[in-house]
Amino acid sequence: MNPFIVFGDSITFGDELEDVPYDEAKNDPSEHAWPALLGGANFAYPGLSNFGIRRLCINFSSYRRPNYVIVAWSYNDRIEFLQAENITEFSPYTEDTNECDKLFTTVGPNWSQKVKKEGKQFIDLYYKYFYSDYSGIYNTLSNIYFTQLHLESLHINYNMTLPSYKSMCIDDEYFFNKFGTTSPIDAIIGNIKQLYELIDWPKFIFLENETSDYGGIMDFAKDLNAISPHKHPTQECHNKYADELRRRIF
Repeated sequence: MNPFIVFGDSITFGDELEDVPYDEAKNDPSEHAWPALLGGANFAYPGLSNFGIRRLCINFSSYRRPNYVIVAWSYNDRIEFLQAENITEFSPYTEDTNECDKLFTTVGPNWSQKVKKEGKQFIDLYYKYFYSDYSGIYNTLSNIYFTQLHLESLHINYNMTLPSYKSMCIDDEYFFNKFGTTSPIDAIIGNIKQLYELIDWPKFIFLENETSDYGGIMDFAKDLNAISPHKHPTQECHNKYADELRRRIF
C-alpha cells in the first residue's frame, strides 16, 4: 500500500522545528512535523505558492498513485511564474540560489531577500498595481478546483486545509458574504462565486474557535501561543494539530 502524501509549504515542511533550523539550507522535511507524526510522506517545501503546491500534487500523485492525499494550501498572496531563463536570458534570483529553484519563480509581498534589483522592482510593481485580495482568492480557488478535479479523476481520496481563516477573507470579511452585492466588482465576485460553488468544501478540515469556524493551523498556533520567531508553528502545535487530524481523518 502506498503511504499517503502531504503537500504544502514551510508550515507543513516543519520549518523552525528542531531538525529544520530556519537559517540553514532546507533538504529533508522535519521528522517532527505533523505529516511525519501521522505517518505520511511529506512533499511540502518552504516558500511554495498555491500554484506550486498544485503543480507538485499533480506531478507526484500521477505516478505514485497514493491511496490518500492531504493538500495543505499556502497563503493567497504568493504567486508562481515559469522562469524561462533559457529564453529570456534573465533570472531575477541571486547567484547562490539553487538551480532547482530557478525554473519556477515564486514571489510574495516583501520578498526581496532572494532577488536582484530587477526582481525586486518586479515584485514591488506586481503587488502595487496588479495584486488584490480578490485576485488572491480567485487564484487560490482556481488551484483548489484544478487539484480537486485531478485527484477525483485518479480516484484518490483526499482532504485539504487552509493556513488560516484569513485565506477566506477580503478586507476582513468572508468573501462568500459579498455574493449578491451591487458594486463595480460584481463581475469579479461572480467568477469567485462560480468557483466557490464548484469546490467540494466537505473535503476541507477546518478548526473552529471563538474567532472563526474556518480556522487553520496558524489560527491553532495563535490560540496555543505556539508560533516561532519566523512565524511557523512550534513543536507543541504540530503535536496537537496531528492529534486533531488523526481524530478527524483516521
